[in-house]
Amino acid sequence: MSLSGDITSAARNPHRVEDLQEENCKLGVYNAEKGERGILSLQDIEAGTTVLHLPLRLAITDHTQDQESNDLVYEDVPWSLRLACKLLREKAKGSASPWHPYLQVLPQHVPSPLVSFTWEDMQAIQVPDMIQQLHHASWLLSDAFPRLSPQATGNASREDLEWAVSIVHSRTFGTPAKEGGTAVHMLLPLVDFLNHSGDECECFPGDPAVPTANVRWHLVAPPTENPSQGFKMHLVAREDIPQGQELLLSYGDRNNDDFFLHYGFVPLRNPHDDTVLFQDVIEALDWHYDQFPPEGLSEEAARQLYQEATEAGLAQEQPPAPEDHSTAVMQEQEQKLRVYPGALVDGRLIAAYQHLAKSQGQEAQSAVAAVAARCRQLLAAMTPLPDDLKALAADPWTEQDDRWYFVALAQHYGLVRVPTYTLGLECKLAIHGDGQGSGISNHDNGIKHL
Repeated sequence: MSLSGDITSAARNPHRVEDLQEENCKLGVYNAEKGERGILSLQDIEAGTTVLHLPLRLAITDHTQDQESNDLVYEDVPWSLRLACKLLREKAKGSASPWHPYLQVLPQHVPSPLVSFTWEDMQAIQVPDMIQQLHHASWLLSDAFPRLSPQATGNASREDLEWAVSIVHSRTFGTPAKEGGTAVHMLLPLVDFLNHSGDECECFPGDPAVPTANVRWHLVAPPTENPSQGFKMHLVAREDIPQGQELLLSYGDRNNDDFFLHYGFVPLRNPHDDTVLFQDVIEALDWHYDQFPPEGLSEEAARQLYQEATEAGLAQEQPPAPEDHSTAVMQEQEQKLRVYPGALVDGRLIAAYQHLAKSQGQEAQSAVAAVAARCRQLLAAMTPLPDDLKALAADPWTEQDDRWYFVALAQHYGLVRVPTYTLGLECKLAIHGDGQGSGISNHDNGIKHL
């Protein structure tokens, strides 16, 4: 995550990156007063300059052809646990591991709720899908630990495994597979010191997005005449970077829940945020039947109608799942029906609800009203946005610039008279009026579907 308060003082005396053993080194590693770390430029860097290149042989990797992991862990174990176990096996080797220096500087604690939240902390979460993900992660670890042999984990404890999983989720890079998903997951020393700065809305949620990262990474294949050199990761400046400025990398186009669950922070102006309305089309139609039961239809006719609506929804193209998930988790994520900034709603949900409306002689707008009703239902179980913003602005841990942003959000939503606007902090869907009406409010007073 990006920092603001301690960068200046840290830049005065950064720790030079001695391990690179390069003359005229452009980078330094800093340790801030609060324990955060990152990478700074030690000299002016021009846009397009390759500031770092690392051979992938330096990475701790996991892939389906990794025979050691295949022999030691049980079948169908998630990639995150496979890589966590490999990390623990290297850690158990102590100084005999070639990654010992890297392991020594890994953080001892990742502020991720996946491993740091107590039961009481979890009760304070008001987003149903996030609660479900936390419960699933807890179950996954509880199920996996007794099934993993001491040889697989380096004789690690349950707490050690939780730590390793949190490291893997917050520091892993992935290379894309031809068939989709990720081919290789890797922990790459040094480059994982880079803090996050991704796309941001210019001011308020729903505004145009602008990129804020000043570096990007890509893989470079070995020359055909010397393939033994192997692949390398190149870190390239996206813009001119003055001396003393922190190098910032985008962690990907993730939603806020993903950032919170795996990294322990939430970007303030994330244009890639979304909220889950339903786990899948079936749940969405079950909810619709309970809320708006069809009139004048026999049980068999109603069953046929909702089956047709299910098929109409599933016929729509599915949006891509969030990055860095295994195939099974990607399939689960892809089934979820979401609402996005700018009043965008998953096309499968709109198609299913519009089929119900058309078949019963209703206007298509009734599908929009059903989505709005679901949003109001979820919002009713949450703290009102003004209360959240007041609490965030008053929190002593909130940086001054962020505090003014929360105040500006409160003023903005007050001016447009939107009493409860979002699920969380980011814009998803605006329920217009005084809270008594129905419908969706956006610049064009309608819902667009993906």
